Amino acid sequence: MKAPPSAAKQPPKPPAAPLPNAVTLKLGENLTKFRIAADISQEELAHDAEIERSRISKMENGHINATVMTLATLCDCLNITLPQLFDGVTATLPPTSRGGVPRRENQARHDKPAEKGSRHSRLR
Repeated sequence: MKAPPSAAKQPPKPPAAPLPNAVTLKLGENLTKFRIAADISQEELAHDAEIERSRISKMENGHINATVMTLATLCDCLNITLPQLFDGVTATLPPTSRGGVPRRENQARHDKPAEKGSRHSRLR
């Protein structure tokens, strides 16, 4: 019995960018600083922001690449702005086309053809 076409052996995916990195570490340091300045616990901040407490811990330790929406919500709960949270974040991460590592496994890349049956074409 033949394996279905979708079960065909795929080339290995490149590993996603390791965390923590310089950006997530600095954001985590700033988040911790502002949370402590507000005199609230991780649990209280998580409750106010309607996210899990473990995510606060992971963000503070740089182990999560939080979305801008999550960061904006945390800023609102801490009565700070996004620029304040990003203060001192000077690191940048190059795209894969300039030698950077993928940010996630399913990231679009110039050298990656569109998957068969996908509605999306290659990046232009």
